[in-house]
Amino acid sequence: YRCLDNDMWGWQIAGCFEGQGRQRAARRCAGSAEDEDQMAQRPDDDAMATPESRGEDPLAMQDLQGIYDLYGQLRGCPIRHSNAQGGFHWLTRYKDVRDAALDFRHFSSALKGVRLPAHLDTGRLPAIEMDPPEHGFWRSLYMEAITPARLKAVAPRLEAIADSVIDRFAAKGECDLVKEFARPLPVLGLCETIGMTGVSVERIHELADRFTTTSGADQGAVMQQIGATVIDEINARRAQPLDDYLTRIAHVEIEGRPMSDGDIATFMTGFFVAGHETTTSALGTLLLHALPSADLRARMLADDKVMTAAIEEAVRLSSPFQAFHRTTVEPVDFGDVTIAADQTVRLCYGSANRDPEIFDKPEAFNPDRPFNTHLGFGFGRHVCLGAPLARLEIKTAFRRLLDRLPDIQLVEPRPDYIVQLGTLITPKSCRVSFSPKA
Repeated sequence: YRCLDNDMWGWQIAGCFEGQGRQRAARRCAGSAEDEDQMAQRPDDDAMATPESRGEDPLAMQDLQGIYDLYGQLRGCPIRHSNAQGGFHWLTRYKDVRDAALDFRHFSSALKGVRLPAHLDTGRLPAIEMDPPEHGFWRSLYMEAITPARLKAVAPRLEAIADSVIDRFAAKGECDLVKEFARPLPVLGLCETIGMTGVSVERIHELADRFTTTSGADQGAVMQQIGATVIDEINARRAQPLDDYLTRIAHVEIEGRPMSDGDIATFMTGFFVAGHETTTSALGTLLLHALPSADLRARMLADDKVMTAAIEEAVRLSSPFQAFHRTTVEPVDFGDVTIAADQTVRLCYGSANRDPEIFDKPEAFNPDRPFNTHLGFGFGRHVCLGAPLARLEIKTAFRRLLDRLPDIQLVEPRPDYIVQLGTLITPKSCRVSFSPKA
C-alpha cells in the first residue's frame, strides 16, 4: 500500500495505517536528512524522487487541489520532514498547528521569521516576525488603526466606497468580481481607515503581488518601494498633523527616536500585503460559494449571524494564507516524535482547517456547521491583526453588491485559485451576469 504514488516516503506513511507500531512509524514519517540520503541510494529512481520533484517544496506548489491532496496524506502521520528550502517540518493536524501557534516560548516567530526560506537581512516584519515582549509594542500600534471606535466611524465610508466600485461595472451587465470588485475594494477601504489619500490601487496591488511572489533581497527592495508610496504623506503629517492614523505613525517614537524611512517601509508592508490580500481572497471565496444559492443569499441578508457564519466558513474552507513558519527554541515532542531545537516548522493553517478529525465533511462549504473555530486568520498572539476590518469590509461589500444587483448570477461553475509560493491563495476569477443598472 502506497499513500503517495511514486513517493519514497509512501511506505513510511503506510506504516502509520498498517499498525507497524506508532513509535517506529512516527519516526519514519518525521524523517531526517540522513534517512533521505540513505534512501536516495536505493535503485528505484522514480520512487526515490527528491522532495522538490515530489512536490514537497511548498514554494513550487501551484495546484491548490494537489496541495489539499498532499495535506490529506501528511495528516496520516504526526510529523514529516522535507529537505526543501533548507529543511523544515510539516505540521498539518488541527491540534498540532493550533498548539504551536499558541506556544511562542517553544515556537518562535522572531528567530528566523515566518517566511520560507528565512531572509531576516531584509528586515523583520513588525509584530508578525517578533516574539514578546517586542511583539506587543508593534501589535498595539497596528491595532490602533482598527479599534472598535475607528471601525464604527469608517463603516459609512466603506459603504460609499463599495457603491463607488460597483458604479464602475453596474452598467455593463457582466463583470469579473475578483478583478473589478474584490481586488480594489480592500485597498480603498484600508487607505480610508488609516487616512491615506491619492494612492494608486494598481500600484499597491503590483507591489503586494511582487512581495508575495519573491523572496530574499527582492522582498527587501519591494518593502522599500511600499514605504515610498506613503513617506510623502508621513512627512506631510509631521509638518501639519491631522486627526488620523497616519499622523499617529508620523509621530510615534521607537526607543526615543522617530520611525525611520526603513521602519515605515517594513511597517506599512504589513498593512498593504496582509492587510488587503486576505480580504480579497476571502471575499472572492465567499462570492463563489454564496452567489449560487438563492436561499443562502437571502438568509445572509436577513440575519447577521448567518452572514458572519458564511464569512468564517469561507476563510476556513479556502484559507487565504495557507501557512506561516516558526523556529523551535528547544527540542519539542509531538507524540513519539522529537523535533530538535532551531528547526523550521511549517504551520499549515489550510490543512488544519480541513482536518476531518475536527470538521465534518471539511471540503464542503457549510455555514451551518456547529463548530468553526478555524485557524484561517491565524491563532494566538499572532492572530491576524486586520481580521476585524476584513470582516467588516466583506460584510459591507456583500450587502451592497446584493442590494445594488439583486439578480446577480454566477457564470463560472467551478472555483479556481492562483497559488503564490505555495502560501497565498486567491480566486482567479468570479464571472457574473446581472441586469445592467444605469
